[in-house]
Amino acid sequence: MWPVVADPAHLALGHAGNDVGNHVWGYAWVAAKVQAGQLPDHTALLSWPEGGSLWFIDTFGALVTLPINALWGPVAAYNAGYWFNFWLAGVGACVLGTRVAGTRLGGWLAGVCFMATPQLLGQAYNGISETLAVGWLPLSIAAVDALLEAPSVRRAVLAGTLLAVTAVANWYYGLFAAIFCIGLGVRFLARSRSGHGPSVRVLAGPLLLASVLTLVLAAPPFSVFAATMAADDALVTRDAAFNWKTLILHNMTDVEALLHPGRFYSPDLKLVFGEDLIVVVYLGFALLVPAAMGAWYASRGQARFWVVMSGVFLLFSLGPFLYAGGDYVQVAGGWVPLPFLALFKWFPMFSRISHAYRFVIGLSLALSMLVAMSVRVARQRGWDVPVFVVSVAVFRLLETTLASSAPFPIVTTLVAPPAVLARLEGGAVLDLPVGVPILARSRFLLTQLVHGQPVPFGLNEPTPALLYRNHYTGYLLELERSAVSVLPDARPYLDIELGRAALIEAGMRWIVVHQDDYPAAVRKKVEEFLDLTATPVHEGEGLRIYRLDEAVLPIGVATENL
Repeated sequence: MWPVVADPAHLALGHAGNDVGNHVWGYAWVAAKVQAGQLPDHTALLSWPEGGSLWFIDTFGALVTLPINALWGPVAAYNAGYWFNFWLAGVGACVLGTRVAGTRLGGWLAGVCFMATPQLLGQAYNGISETLAVGWLPLSIAAVDALLEAPSVRRAVLAGTLLAVTAVANWYYGLFAAIFCIGLGVRFLARSRSGHGPSVRVLAGPLLLASVLTLVLAAPPFSVFAATMAADDALVTRDAAFNWKTLILHNMTDVEALLHPGRFYSPDLKLVFGEDLIVVVYLGFALLVPAAMGAWYASRGQARFWVVMSGVFLLFSLGPFLYAGGDYVQVAGGWVPLPFLALFKWFPMFSRISHAYRFVIGLSLALSMLVAMSVRVARQRGWDVPVFVVSVAVFRLLETTLASSAPFPIVTTLVAPPAVLARLEGGAVLDLPVGVPILARSRFLLTQLVHGQPVPFGLNEPTPALLYRNHYTGYLLELERSAVSVLPDARPYLDIELGRAALIEAGMRWIVVHQDDYPAAVRKKVEEFLDLTATPVHEGEGLRIYRLDEAVLPIGVATENL
């Protein structure tokens, strides 16, 4: 977290070209909704002029950090959520690891290994804050394991509550918890038949209580989430067709990337799509080697369970088809199918998954439990256990930060929009250029934190249809994308004026040109066009701002009048 310590209220962890803007905006939006006593399920600030239904994917994190938000703002709250989740990842795995290994040193080592999972650093770079909420997963598994060992009402309440929190914090991790619980249930039945542990009759009541509590707590937010995605005006949709295309064309898991050290990315989203997102699935030999030592106990039930769960999550993390060395593996003229494919087609929850590589989190957790058991191996062999534990922990930290595909230190995004934006009042704002990558466009939402006016862009969507249909903005798009280096002499003046009038009537008032985002030649012709059709009112700090609904005035006069 040290890159943001100097100014946590303005420096946000994550790359500016990724989801940082969307998530910082979400923290501010949820806080504003709560302060107004409203449910955060609809916004008029995006997709102007209609707005739309929206569930901010890290609503849980935004709610947990509301006090930070109230005191220091959304950037500080976003950073505090990162810090808390990194810390909780270690604490959660430490609690579970101590239970699994029966030793505090083993638990501590598991906590360090899990907290240092390279994928977490990669997701921090991507600015996807909710994916760091992994600490609830091991805590919920530990609670369920304790319930199965010695059923009681207290343990049932704790298990049900933690399972619900895990799911609400991140729906993926709720699914992972369910998979672990299925595994624990199978293990319990096997032990029960052999006469070990409590009977099914003794467990039935507490287990029912935990299940009902999980549903009662998780169902309401999940219902709101599902309703916003199914609404006619949904700002974020994830149908099966979209998820399928994303799985096989964008979010593949390369087997080689699981084991390849260094800055190795496959798929390379920057090369293929021009995106700054990175896919980090590297496991690390500092995790695999001691985990293999722990798996030496596979003849014993506890270790065997974690070996099996490692295999399950490994298979699921590979997605629907085997992908290795930068391409799909073909046998007999077709791609090699994997178990994920059947579940995607037959199990509703899997059809919602568009990031199979996130299953690496479940795999890393299972391997971390085997690492916890390696401490027992070290003790059996007469090694100096503290030295062994510290050595593995240091190796894990060094490998993750210096020899994995996760960038370190994590880059930061400066959230300090020019104060002049606060004077944009009374109507919608169009940020230019339109043609920046979709994720990079999220930084325009950071300027909305200052001006507070609606914008036509949504979240992670292509160019809004409104901008295509309107002749004025449509002409702007043509200028952006055209290879012509000068503003054409022949222009459809009537269409342009009618389009401008329609925008004004609908409520658009401002156009903000982010000058550094334009190539010089494109910026020149766009600004020449805007100078002819709108009123320039400010230039400076990398911005050129236009008023759309006033007569054209000289730039000097307009700047003084702002």
